[in-house]
Amino acid sequence: MSSLSDSFDQFSTNFRKTFSHQPCLVIDVTQSNLPPSPWSGNNNHNTQICCQPFFDSNTNGGRYEIAFYDNGYAYYEALDGEQFRARLERLNPQMEFQDLKKVLEKIKQIFEQSVTNRADNQITVQLVNDDVLVVEIKGLIKSSILFKYMFKCQRREGEFYEANYVRQIVYCLAERKSRELELIKIIEAKDKELDDYRSQGTCQLQRSWLTTQPFDKDEFDKSTSGQVQQRHDDVLMHTLDLAFDREGKQLIEECLLRNEYRKQLRSSQTSHSSTTTKTSKKNISTQKRTSSKQQSGSSQQLNDDIVAAERRRHEELERKLQTDKEREQQIAKKKKRKFV
Repeated sequence: MSSLSDSFDQFSTNFRKTFSHQPCLVIDVTQSNLPPSPWSGNNNHNTQICCQPFFDSNTNGGRYEIAFYDNGYAYYEALDGEQFRARLERLNPQMEFQDLKKVLEKIKQIFEQSVTNRADNQITVQLVNDDVLVVEIKGLIKSSILFKYMFKCQRREGEFYEANYVRQIVYCLAERKSRELELIKIIEAKDKELDDYRSQGTCQLQRSWLTTQPFDKDEFDKSTSGQVQQRHDDVLMHTLDLAFDREGKQLIEECLLRNEYRKQLRSSQTSHSSTTTKTSKKNISTQKRTSSKQQSGSSQQLNDDIVAAERRRHEELERKLQTDKEREQQIAKKKKRKFV
């Protein structure tokens, strides 16, 4: 029988993701006229922005959905097929676009390499009339041919911002907190294991400088609070990088997929419950048609089965109690030490 983990892994492999399941990505910006924010990059010079790109090369010959998030606002655009191709040709008249899949891969590459190779991958952001965000990207093909594209995103209402961007942040924060608590449990368990070794005299540290103090969560919280200013500055200077790093994106994607997995389980359970109810009603109707003689015989057989089952349960309970008693006696003997 497969475990829930195996079932989820299989679900993740076969599930077809949509825009809402795509983790956000942090990109570096060459130029921007957006209002400064505490998380817009070093010294608030708007050197970064968060976007949620979703590329689908299997629909209408190639399509994308993309959203950019800044200062509590979301800007969104979806384009596919001939409209996508027409804009490509207008911005790149020297090129011929036969395979939109390769174009989508190039756009994704420009986003990802905007941090590591800003010279060859440039992104500019311009807010127009508070309702339209124009994002222009430029990258080199084969190190010499200039490729350009432009996203024209419309501002969306707050519900869109919360349902996508805020949800991802909350998921990531909750998952990281859960992992922190799990790590604390592991550290505390390791301390107990070392104490047990020391008490038996079977563990002796050869390099004394590696000795550590037992972990105490309260003391840990106090000590780290003394470093709050330095950590606070690091968070302000690298907010987006810390929130949506590689690990963060993996955690977010897994949370989004697990949410879909739970929906599927609930739907399956509801469907099964409905089917069981209908089957039960049919069985009850059928049972009412049986003769009184058959009912009497079945009732007697049921009573005998109940008595036998109850007797077996008591016998099993007695055996378990006896086994537990013997185990406790053995443990007590092992703990006794010889009197010297």
